[in-house]
Order: sequence, then C-alpha cells, then structure tokens
Amino acid sequence: MAERRTEGAPKRERKRREAVPALASSDAPTGTTTPAAQHTWRGASGALYTHTVTSLIFCPEMPEGTYLLLHRDAGVAARVLRVGTLDSKARSLNLARIRQAGATLGANEVHFRIERTSAAERARIAFDIENTLAGNVAQINTTKRGAHQPA
Repeated sequence: MAERRTEGAPKRERKRREAVPALASSDAPTGTTTPAAQHTWRGASGALYTHTVTSLIFCPEMPEGTYLLLHRDAGVAARVLRVGTLDSKARSLNLARIRQAGATLGANEVHFRIERTSAAERARIAFDIENTLAGNVAQINTTKRGAHQPA
C-alpha cells in the first residue's frame, strides 16, 4: 500500500498564512507587522474615498466593497485598469473575481474599500471615482471594442 507523506504540509500552510493576510472579523487587514498602505481617491463629486493598497497576489478575501485594479510599472507610474464593486457576501468569491479580472487586464495592484452599505451606494462610489478617471478608463475600454460596436 502506498504511504502518504504529509509532514511538509503544516510547514507550507504556516508559510502561506504568514504571507497572505486575511481580514479579521473587524474587517481590518491583519497579519502584517507594518500598517497597510492607504490611498485616497477623489471622486468627480469632490468626495474623498480612502482605499487600502495591496498587491494582486497578496490581496486578502474581503466582503462587499469597491476596488480599483492598477498596473504599476517599475518606474512607479501607475495606470488604472478597472473600477468596480464587489457585491457577493462570499469573501472568497469576491477575491476570485478580483484576481480573475486582475489577471485578465494585467493588474499587479489592488486598491479596495470595504463598504457595508447598499449595492446602489457601492455602485455610486465606483461611478464617482470612475468619472474622475474618465481619461484612463476610456482609453482602456476603446481597445476592447469589437466589430459589432460603434466607434
């Protein structure tokens, strides 16, 4: 009978838990010794929205909220690829959606804001931020047009 070796599994799992911070019940990022980076985005209405900054790889599972996917070059220049909302109550599903969209668009950074308000309020915040960034977002959307869409 084949023998199953599992002595390395707890060590790998411990390394994974240390590397990937998870959201605690208070919804604050934990698991890191330094405070999470913050970035404030100004909406078209003039309202300020503070987002937590993390890499796409180390993005934690999160509840409902808004997010921005960015591609940051080595020269520190960043380009916003998508502004969106997370509406699922399943945290792992929200993470999967962010990672799939990020991988598809070539993102390497995520800015997220946990919003416990209604889906309409989250959509309003995303719309407000997106309208401020209309120049960057419009360029990205024009490259995705198909033959059936008007120019």
